[in-house]
Amino acid sequence: MRKIKNFKVTLRVKDISRVIRKLINAVDVSAELEETIQRSSRFYVKFLSPSVVYDTFSKESLPFVYEKDIPPKWIAESIFFVTIGSALEEECKKNENAFGEHTSKIVSAIAVDALEQSKNFVQRIISNETQDENCEVTRAVDIGSEYYEEVCKVIPVDKIGVSTEVGTIYPKYSSAGLFYWIPSKKKTKK
Repeated sequence: MRKIKNFKVTLRVKDISRVIRKLINAVDVSAELEETIQRSSRFYVKFLSPSVVYDTFSKESLPFVYEKDIPPKWIAESIFFVTIGSALEEECKKNENAFGEHTSKIVSAIAVDALEQSKNFVQRIISNETQDENCEVTRAVDIGSEYYEEVCKVIPVDKIGVSTEVGTIYPKYSSAGLFYWIPSKKKTKK
């Protein structure tokens, strides 16, 4: 089991702006709203506490079977829980209009982007580990909520402040998933 806490997450302001456009059903965002998104991103980034806990299991020693998007010829899987913590959500609740009428939507878009960036970080870490074993890692497969309790028996989620209850994960912006390890294809000489 590996645990990594408080790694750096770089928010993608353009992606956040695109999400905001969809949330407010607008073709374009005004220059004023764009500036608000940038200011709020700089402000709220300090409330992110990204953390991950994960472990890798060989095909023969799996603690449970999750049969979704299984690639052919896989040899192991890395199961993870990742979170950005609860401070962002708590800060937003203190002043829901800190950055205008769209503050809650902006915070939601920031949280989703930060969680996505955190998953990308986990994938890079695990990908580095797979290279040592001449393997590659697949894209992340989200674990269904019906399996949270089962996963918590083998992954100590309390180490990163995550808990589950009847198919719900806390804090809100947390995720569970896995990566399959597949042997690297050997390059042939031509």
